[in-house]
Amino acid sequence: MKHRGMVENHLKEKPTGSGSGQPDAGSAYGAKAPGDNEERYRLIVNTADEGIWVLDEQYLTTFVNRRMADMLGYSRDEMDGKSLGSFLFEEDLPDYEAKVKRRRDGIAERYERKLRRKDGGTLWVLVSATPIMDKEKQFQGSFAMYTDITERKQAENALLQSEAKYRSIFENAVEGMFQSTPEGRLISANPAMVRIFGYASPEEMISMVTNIGHQLYVNTDDRRAFMQLLEHHGITGGFESQFYRKDGSVLWGSLNVRAVKDPEGTILYYEGTLMDITARKNAEEELKKSEEKYRNIFENAVEGIFQVTADGRYMSVNPALARIHGYSSPEEMVNSVTDIAHQLYVDPSRRDELMRLMKEKGFVKGFEIMMRRKDGGLQWVSMSSHAIQDVNGTVLYHEGTLEDITSRKLGDEELKQLRKTIGGTIKVLSSVVETRDPAISGHQAMVSRLATELSQAMELPQDMIKSIGIAGLIHDIGKVSIPVEILSKPSGLTGMEYNFIKLHPQSGYDILKEAELPYPVAEIILQHHERLDGSGYPKGLKGNEILREARILAVADVVAAMVSPRTHRPGYGIGAALDEIEKNKGLLYDFEVADVCLRLFKDKGFRF
Repeated sequence: MKHRGMVENHLKEKPTGSGSGQPDAGSAYGAKAPGDNEERYRLIVNTADEGIWVLDEQYLTTFVNRRMADMLGYSRDEMDGKSLGSFLFEEDLPDYEAKVKRRRDGIAERYERKLRRKDGGTLWVLVSATPIMDKEKQFQGSFAMYTDITERKQAENALLQSEAKYRSIFENAVEGMFQSTPEGRLISANPAMVRIFGYASPEEMISMVTNIGHQLYVNTDDRRAFMQLLEHHGITGGFESQFYRKDGSVLWGSLNVRAVKDPEGTILYYEGTLMDITARKNAEEELKKSEEKYRNIFENAVEGIFQVTADGRYMSVNPALARIHGYSSPEEMVNSVTDIAHQLYVDPSRRDELMRLMKEKGFVKGFEIMMRRKDGGLQWVSMSSHAIQDVNGTVLYHEGTLEDITSRKLGDEELKQLRKTIGGTIKVLSSVVETRDPAISGHQAMVSRLATELSQAMELPQDMIKSIGIAGLIHDIGKVSIPVEILSKPSGLTGMEYNFIKLHPQSGYDILKEAELPYPVAEIILQHHERLDGSGYPKGLKGNEILREARILAVADVVAAMVSPRTHRPGYGIGAALDEIEKNKGLLYDFEVADVCLRLFKDKGFRF
């Protein structure tokens, strides 16, 4: 074909490849025979790194070398006769038409073009296109060299995308972003940085701030300390300092900066971010002032103030609360009281009632309860408390105040009169029980006496000893609700009859609970048949769930009952009674109470 001859002529006239210093093909083989030259030129064309593409005057393919076909994924035969336009993307056709016109006008040029590969992929090439003209300067076609630049274009596109991405971050970040020289001049600043410092534009800030240390830092020592950190570590984060805005007002900022160095380690510039933390710093300062104010109130209040977890552990208490409950310090009280309901409440069920009211209303006010001091003494208190919740409504803890109202509840004169009245009432109640059940005549007095002796030996507070003595005198008051036939039955009781007997602690509690006694007598009577292992009645309480007073009364009741005769049995004697206490101390009976009881009889000679 005539264009194959044109290829050879162009190769003789021009260097192969990109034309960069390779020897002229014609001069290199000029001394050889024409047949040898043709073979050599064919070899050069087919082994060239660049693609070679020859088109006729209609821009139809007349020749491509193997490299050109490989780059597009075709065979040479598949490309033969095809228009160059069929290998282009639609958006490039207008530019293609313009370049065809320039070839027809005899103009050669270099340009970048993307071609469609056989598999649909894109091939980016650098094109060196030359028109083929005959002797009369008539256009005969085009000869072009194609260099694959796909990898370079992909890298350029990736770089452009990356730059666009980080430019967007830079421009739209809420934090200030900047670059500065080691000498303290700004190189760049993003819009957020400009807004933070009150400038109109990045250009204005960069041109006006020529010395960062003196113009922006309130304290130049902070700048020196900051630079020392950077020089030593190459990076610093969370460095907080005060800065001047353009208008002279002061802001707090947090800096995160790194040094950018060349391969030799020389610092080229610094780059980093600045967050405006003025609001946070102001809030911290206000919080500090508020904490100091309320800490002073907390420490010096005459009322007890507390925070307590939902499960009954103190988180904090003020000195007044510690004093009210008889502790030497708030720390001692927080560490010692791990179960408020059973350590402080005389009646733990009142704690349950308090929590129920808190759950229903979110707060309580003026809730009056009887509590214990550290030494076991009793006191009346009035509590106001509210729940602290998170955003989801979950209770985090309770906080409130507590006032000692013992004096109000039990004025001295009222207390004297009340004690007289109570004493007479107790005797009447005790005699009522013994009238219905003559077989236990004197039993309640025995229990009261022994329980009082045990309490004194354990060095309990006087009001606690008093309440135990009273409870002992009427601990069987509930038996007034049991038929006399069962109480005085001369033989053993049936199961049903025994179940009747087991009702008397609850009956006694029901009789006395509304009596407003100044002591927890009703609760003691309710629990005096409970046992440490939960085998007692009426509620099957265990361990510390049982009032200490009730644990003392239980031991006294067992000993007094065993030594006294009943209608259906003789007395067992003191030896058998003490054996029972010894055998079951720590199991059924409180270990300390049982030990004191045994010593009282064996070492101190106590007798009924």
